[in-house]
Amino acid sequence: MILKNKLTRETLEITYPEFRKKFAKELQTAFESYRKTQLNKYSYNFKDDNSMEYNFYFQLLWNFNHFGNSNWYIEKI
Repeated sequence: MILKNKLTRETLEITYPEFRKKFAKELQTAFESYRKTQLNKYSYNFKDDNSMEYNFYFQLLWNFNHFGNSNWYIEKI
């Protein structure tokens, strides 16, 4: 997994488990933002948290980069 810093252009190459540990706070923020967006979008079709979390991680690159509030973004998985 390759991550880049938006401010310093620093590149970080780490494994997926390392990413989950190091960016746990940013992942949680991104997931909460994704969850709120999905609930507003599909208010008539309430999804459970497990399917939402699965969908979030299925498209992790896009969701982390667009819903997260981090100086880092995923360039390549």
